[in-house]
Amino acid sequence: MRPSPLNPMPTLRTRQNQATAAKDRLQPALLDRLTDHEPHLRTERPDAVFVNESRLREALLRDLGWLLNARDAWDHVEMEGLEHVQRSVINYGMPPLAGQLLSELDWSHVERSIRESILAFEPRILPKTLAVTLLASTEQLNHHNTLQFEIRCQFWSMPYPLELLLKTSLDLETGQVSLQNLRA
Repeated sequence: MRPSPLNPMPTLRTRQNQATAAKDRLQPALLDRLTDHEPHLRTERPDAVFVNESRLREALLRDLGWLLNARDAWDHVEMEGLEHVQRSVINYGMPPLAGQLLSELDWSHVERSIRESILAFEPRILPKTLAVTLLASTEQLNHHNTLQFEIRCQFWSMPYPLELLLKTSLDLETGQVSLQNLRA
């Protein structure tokens, strides 16, 4: 078989090449690569180029916090019939929930909104594994209008996906969301 642009000649990969390729895939997100955490150094440390499991979790937790604390533009921009705009960065964030009473919320709508926001704006999470569950209990009344929920999912990593379990609190008075990683 002759190699062609449509049918290139297969290449042999050694274990070392496979390990290097796997490491290449676990690079930090673009924002993390552009951020200089050590500006006094002229060159980056070799380990700063790649991300380990701990740094990957920290970055994902940070990014989910930013996402869940941002408010989408749905109330400010008419988006009917603009499906691409609804899923674009213009609409990054969650619907505003501040000022609502816990007893008046449609819990399934809140779960669905959180899930849809995460799926739209966090590509590292494997969609089929994402579960958002509101934690309904009599203890909710003791949390002063704070909604508790759990986010459970797997996120992309090499050589296999990693599990993430978050306890999340949404203060309905301020709209502030706090996340706590239950699996370090």
